[in-house]
Amino acid sequence: MRKALVALTLTALLPLAAFSHPIEPVPVTDRKLRDEISVFRMTFQAASANRDAVALRRFYTDDFTHTHTSGKVDGKDARIVSVLAGEPTVELAPTPEFNLSCFGESVCIARALSPIKRGTDGKWFDVRWTQTYVKTSRGWQIAVSQATGLLTTVRDAP
Repeated sequence: MRKALVALTLTALLPLAAFSHPIEPVPVTDRKLRDEISVFRMTFQAASANRDAVALRRFYTDDFTHTHTSGKVDGKDARIVSVLAGEPTVELAPTPEFNLSCFGESVCIARALSPIKRGTDGKWFDVRWTQTYVKTSRGWQIAVSQATGLLTTVRDAP
């Protein structure tokens, strides 16, 4: 009886094993997804420059969160307020390093480095950050963002 129960359990779980393998990144050699994310970022920056809050809302998922270098966590609305206020954000910062890995056709993860101006003393420091982009019915959106400050890089100018 016990062997039959174990066999039945394994048989029931076997189909799930096919889905348990990690999804390998899609090579971006054709540049399709990289170009889509690049256009997304440029369109975001234009909406920010135009102070277009309505347009900015569609760039973030409704459950978006950003974790600042300080550990503070913002949701979608708070992030849009920061962008509209012209605060230094990774979405608007230059990216001397930008790496993109895509998983399927609808999830891409950016890993980047940007110089960011601190609000406390006006000095600059490098920030390593990640953002996860997801393709939804609204197009590409940022689902989550996280920044880590490299305090050993504090300087007067970028």
